[in-house]
Amino acid sequence: MCEADVYFLKDGQEELAMEKVDRIIPGEDGSIFMENVFGERKIVHGRIREMELVHHRVILEEMPEAAMVQKQELWLEPGTSHGHFHAGEDVAVKVMAGYNMKEAGHSHLHGLKAWTAADGKANPLHIHDHHGSMEINLGQEADGLLQLCAELPGERTLYAKMLMEIGHHHHHQVEPAGLPLEIVPVQYAHARMGESYEVLVLKDGKPMSGAEVRVTYASTKSSDYPHRLSTDAEGKARVFLTARGNYLFAVDDGALTSTFTLVKGF
Repeated sequence: MCEADVYFLKDGQEELAMEKVDRIIPGEDGSIFMENVFGERKIVHGRIREMELVHHRVILEEMPEAAMVQKQELWLEPGTSHGHFHAGEDVAVKVMAGYNMKEAGHSHLHGLKAWTAADGKANPLHIHDHHGSMEINLGQEADGLLQLCAELPGERTLYAKMLMEIGHHHHHQVEPAGLPLEIVPVQYAHARMGESYEVLVLKDGKPMSGAEVRVTYASTKSSDYPHRLSTDAEGKARVFLTARGNYLFAVDDGALTSTFTLVKGF
């Protein structure tokens, strides 16, 4: 027998969090990913207080969330719930502003611009208000794997990037879009829960080592980013995907903030 029941210690009482767990992966941010013999998966926030392996028990305890300074961010989201568009489908992309994938309105997005990046060229895109949300509509002629970018100038310049797939089976190396601060997927492929995903951070086109990369996901209930990673000597960072839906990567440097939306298989 190699599995254990995991309990959360709350107010002096033990509450069962998951039974027959055979895989536990602690995150750098205080998150704990668990998977049991039934294939069920769960992510909680806390720390391991005690492990009684002889009795097949693991005790967790809660950790108070640290108060963090929340800087405004810009990010892109597809106007579809299934992770890609079909050829000939109306392709719409939302431009969001807020923090940790929690929108804070768009009335202040003056000077916002967007474009597609391909072969070293930037093709401008029109942004319009669609039922209270800022939206880019590429129509029904878009095809292939598109690299969409947005910029919001200001005291802190905000950049956002997303790869949008129209059709299927686009698996290849992704070239940088040329942003002054940019997050690039090391290899484009469909990403799913229970897999690792690696990104590269570039500053002025060069790998940025020691950069903090914040990572969140659309369904998080945390007020702050659930993952905080640090890039290695090659400017790369890897995160284990523990939730369904889209992920957001964010990095800061001086007066720049840049995000990358990972459109993920649900």
